[in-house]
Amino acid sequence: MIIKCPKTENCPLFNKKLLKRESSYNAYKNLYCCTKERFKECKRYIVSNELGHCADFVMPNSSYSMEEIMTKMKN
Repeated sequence: MIIKCPKTENCPLFNKKLLKRESSYNAYKNLYCCTKERFKECKRYIVSNELGHCADFVMPNSSYSMEEIMTKMKN
């Protein structure tokens, strides 16, 4: 059974509003959004849970720390 990320309904990445290439969307969806429990490793999921929302510059595999993300979001 596939466990989909509970944030997909409102996620601009999942809903094809952030990237230009279809293959990039599909890669992220397959790696994070629609893979059993992997969504819990998604930086967008983590940031959204911590801050209540996530900036568009944050990708699922982002290497930014939470501190760096919060600083960039404030600016």
